[in-house]
Amino acid sequence: MTAANAEVHWHLQHWRDWSHHTLILTGPAASGKTTMASSFVAESGGLCLDDACQSGDMEIFNLWNRANGEHKPLLLASARPVAQWGVSLPDLQSRLAASLHLEIGAPDQAMIDGLFQKYFAMRGLTISEDALRYLEKRMVRSYAMVRQLAQKMDSLAIESKKPINLAIAKSALGFFDTDDEKVVI
Repeated sequence: MTAANAEVHWHLQHWRDWSHHTLILTGPAASGKTTMASSFVAESGGLCLDDACQSGDMEIFNLWNRANGEHKPLLLASARPVAQWGVSLPDLQSRLAASLHLEIGAPDQAMIDGLFQKYFAMRGLTISEDALRYLEKRMVRSYAMVRQLAQKMDSLAIESKKPINLAIAKSALGFFDTDDEKVVI
């Protein structure tokens, strides 16, 4: 957890205080919604619908009613805000509007560093400090970019049989960088 997701983390820990016992969590791809949702369900015993924006009105409405009937908190996770879900059922619109809404913002540097380190630790690797500092000045701060760069650096390190260092970071960023400006996805 860093400042980038501290508010979301706090609210997931304090689910008993949610308005209508429901939280709608939105954020970009690869921002940790599914991981946070899994932890939330395990800790609270609540219900969760991942990719809620892909669900129909009746599926969401029935899950809402089930959660309330069972006195369980409900987490609805989505890459898109509720206004873009296309909800047409008036009762569901009012329930969603009355719910707590939180958005996961762009990752801060501590989050980016942590995500890179977690990615490589899961593979038994490390990333050098100079590689992290190089990337922080040149990459767009997005969860998707962290994932793409990590995968590319992993691939390059395997190909070259070298650790993930500054040279690997420069090479990986070069695959996404077209004009020496910060990479945009």
